[in-house]
Amino acid sequence: MTAPDSDKVSGTGDSSAISRRRFLAGAAVAGSAVALSSTAIAMKSSAAVTFDDQTTGGTSVTVKSATLPEGGFVAIHDDRLLDGKALESVIGVSDKLDAGAHTDIEVDLFDVDGADFDEKMLEEDGTLIAMPHVDSNGNGEYEFVSSGGKTDGPYTKDDKAVIDDAKVTVEMDTKPTADVCFRDQKSDGKRVWVNEATLSDGGFVTIHDSSLLDGKVLDSVIGVSDSLDAGMHEDIEISLYEGVPGGDYDMDMLEGDTTLIAMPHLDTNDNGTYDFITSEGEMDGPYTMGGKAVLDDADITVSDGC
Repeated sequence: MTAPDSDKVSGTGDSSAISRRRFLAGAAVAGSAVALSSTAIAMKSSAAVTFDDQTTGGTSVTVKSATLPEGGFVAIHDDRLLDGKALESVIGVSDKLDAGAHTDIEVDLFDVDGADFDEKMLEEDGTLIAMPHVDSNGNGEYEFVSSGGKTDGPYTKDDKAVIDDAKVTVEMDTKPTADVCFRDQKSDGKRVWVNEATLSDGGFVTIHDSSLLDGKVLDSVIGVSDSLDAGMHEDIEISLYEGVPGGDYDMDMLEGDTTLIAMPHLDTNDNGTYDFITSEGEMDGPYTMGGKAVLDDADITVSDGC
């Protein structure tokens, strides 16, 4: 195949950025099965994309900027694209983008309509390629792969697909992780059971009342487990309205049926004591995923027979 033409560039920027902003020959991008000359596949335009070298946890990448005159998507291809495997090389695609310029576009990998992957994340460092695609049928769905290349083809310039490549370094995410399962149950009003919790770094499982949903993170804590080692724990008994460092309560049991929330917390200072309230949230914060606290809620029925 013909190597990518590094002399044809678009946009402005420093010399290193310009040297990376290239356009693949139409035949190389399309492969033997798909021809870019088809009007259903490509759109000639002033589209542009910038894809910088980066480090990733392996499940997503970030495209620095893209301009899509008619809107559409930014697809991420692996280096099989350079062998003409336009369809097989697609490993990620952005959400639908409106017409115009976009920055810091996060693209999840290995979740593409019509594609079948053996892996769930990047397993090694490599070169990936960002390519803007038009939404040719205007339905908001990326169908380039599922249509066999007949729909939603790449934006082009001089009959070459607009692209930029990046060296992607994979570093596995070492951020603490947790999971919790808190099922609906009957309670005597003084204790509840968390069915299962997995804490990668150990810590605690707290019980919050529904005032947590009103933003009362500290005041909503009404129970906390004993210190838990790293790993999975089952049937965790947690007393309510007692034994919570810093907790001050006007009641000693649940007064009626309610919804409670279980939330795993780290032991950030590793002292075996839950210090989240006494430190006003500075220590022993919750485990998070995607920027949100890990939690599960349960409907609690208060019964004297428990």
